[in-house]
Amino acid sequence: MKQNLPFLWWLVSTAAIAGLFAAMGYQADQAVLLAVVFLPGMIVLRYFVPQLSFADRRKGLAHALCLLCAVVTIECLALVFGHRAAFDTLPDTLPGMAFNPLFIALLLVAFIVPEQLLEHYTARQHFRDTKLTFTSERRKITLDPAVILYLESNDDEVWIRTVPGESFRTKTRISQWEALLDQRFLRVHRSYIVNTEHIDEWHPTRIRIGDRQIEISRKYKDLVRDRLGRELRADTSQE
Repeated sequence: MKQNLPFLWWLVSTAAIAGLFAAMGYQADQAVLLAVVFLPGMIVLRYFVPQLSFADRRKGLAHALCLLCAVVTIECLALVFGHRAAFDTLPDTLPGMAFNPLFIALLLVAFIVPEQLLEHYTARQHFRDTKLTFTSERRKITLDPAVILYLESNDDEVWIRTVPGESFRTKTRISQWEALLDQRFLRVHRSYIVNTEHIDEWHPTRIRIGDRQIEISRKYKDLVRDRLGRELRADTSQE
């Protein structure tokens, strides 16, 4: 289910934004094209918002504001150049609201917030895959994700390490695996995704799974701390 959320979100968002542009006076084909041009900023937000950390509230708010300003700038440029290329007219011939930075910011927030709430809802409901199928060494492999310890990226291939001690080599990129795997899995390094249910020990800079020590990179440190710290507090409260 997790891998279907981005597709559904982009589809609904594109249709809604196209409808909004149509209501502002654009023809149907123009509204759809402008809605598609509007998507880059939304994709950027979807990728970076989950990486924001509010452990330090002031720092987190500052980062969120900088991210929103950067994305609004991207959207303004995309709309201006997209409109100029598609319709060979300048933005001042169009309804001014479409190019108002505040309007763009509000529209982005209006779509990213429900998407994040949906993401959190699916995590709380513990949607878990029971079957994972992929190709390794020209063989079709089917695994229960529960037996995966961690995934390790090595150059242009990814190794899947499992509880029974088996390892499977795949050509699927680790970023693609990150999107495919359910909420049990956590990216801790550009080269590692771990199954949080198999973590034996956790420190601010490393994770131990069995006899393997896995480094937590600076990029993912806050995300790992927020995720594992939250789960640890939840487990403690249930005892």
